Amino acid sequence: MRALRGVTAALVEAVRLAMLAAFLAMVALTLFQVLNRYVLGWPVFWTEELIVLLLVWSMLLGLPVQLWRHEEILVDVLPLPGLAGRIKMAVALACSVGFCLLLAWSGWNFAERGLIARSPALGLSRVWFFAPIPLAAALSALVLLVRPPPAPDDPGAVEA
Repeated sequence: MRALRGVTAALVEAVRLAMLAAFLAMVALTLFQVLNRYVLGWPVFWTEELIVLLLVWSMLLGLPVQLWRHEEILVDVLPLPGLAGRIKMAVALACSVGFCLLLAWSGWNFAERGLIARSPALGLSRVWFFAPIPLAAALSALVLLVRPPPAPDDPGAVEA
């Protein structure tokens, strides 16, 4: 489990850095697009589509990063002490992992449909727009299963 946790931590860090690079690229491309359109009068048609692609990737890949850091929103409408609280959290974890796996499976099926379509401006396969769905969902399921428990002084930590 320790080795899997280390590999997962490295994956999450790589995803976090990819998100940072995508965000910086979005900012640069937006500036490039605005300058070309309004200052030089040369609209660049492909930048908007690339910005949307980068936004989709960075937004969806943010989920496993946020889960790894225990930054998800927890709404505890039924606080239970002791064993009952731990059982409740185990059921919630199982439901979350199940949802992520279902999303990964259905996202994969959805992404496969994009193999034959092309984006109009970039000419890329549409699979690149849909691939982050199963990727983020599968990585999120892995993160939920192997992430270390939250620190006891973490304000988001749930007492069991």
